[in-house]
Amino acid sequence: MNEGSVKYRLCECMSEEFGKIIGKGFETWKNNINIALPFILDSIFSMLFVGMVGIAVASAIGFDTTAQFFDRLQIIIKSLSEDQEMPVMGTASLLLLIRPYITHLVLSFLIIIIGLFIIRTFFKAGAIGMAKAATERGSTGFADMMNYAKKHVISLLLTDVLIGLFLLVGIVFLLPAALLSPALFSGQDGSGVGILILGIFLWITYMVIITTVLFIAPYILVIESIHPIDAVKTGFGFFVSHKLDMILLLIFTAAIAIVSNLVIGSVPKVGGFLSTFVAIIIVQPLTTLWWVRLYMAKTNKPLYVNELLSHPDDLTNEW
Repeated sequence: MNEGSVKYRLCECMSEEFGKIIGKGFETWKNNINIALPFILDSIFSMLFVGMVGIAVASAIGFDTTAQFFDRLQIIIKSLSEDQEMPVMGTASLLLLIRPYITHLVLSFLIIIIGLFIIRTFFKAGAIGMAKAATERGSTGFADMMNYAKKHVISLLLTDVLIGLFLLVGIVFLLPAALLSPALFSGQDGSGVGILILGIFLWITYMVIITTVLFIAPYILVIESIHPIDAVKTGFGFFVSHKLDMILLLIFTAAIAIVSNLVIGSVPKVGGFLSTFVAIIIVQPLTTLWWVRLYMAKTNKPLYVNELLSHPDDLTNEW
């Protein structure tokens, strides 16, 4: 390579500290604002998909019926927003209106859920791939998004389904309450309700633990190009070795998302739009970059280093 034209190196650096991962990830984001592209496209295609399904359902049940549905729903929502009781007649008329079309509504709901899941997974794979490329070589683009998305969308779907099954296993915590179901709401003994509440609490705790432990598994799948089961196993092993860093990053990113939403969302009139804009353009891309860098740094993957801006200690080992 012509040394006069090279302004960076790929180096295998020693494992970075948490603060450095945050700083370097932010620097990578500043130089690659286009990492927001997958999240923008995800929002656009999701809205288009929901709109298309909505139009299809409206045409199937009739646009007049659809208009009546939203009119009656608006009346109910307005009553609730004014702290009034649920309008019984309005609710009954709404249920009678949609009763003949329950099959259409359930089917459309399932189609929307599955479609949004696929769209989200496709662009999530693309976003992780772009973050990997930017972390590895300092720049990324649309081609990286498409290559990683097309290559890993199916595997990432399977990984998310596998993690979802792990979460579903926690339903066993509700079995004691289910066995007591005949006496659960009899009012004679409060132990049944207590067991139900305890079961729900344990299930939620279990889901939080599983989500935390396997949070990085989807990132590992895209970065390493491995099988979903191997990604879950590697994700578990990574958590065992770097649990403090993972918990810190989870708390840090969650705090940023919550605080930015509360602060920006409180702006009169445009708060909702601004908070969504900031989440898509800044928070989500940054979060993806930090998780990708955390894994790559802790597993000594090649990392991009800008020689013009970096400390000499970052250039110790050329790759």
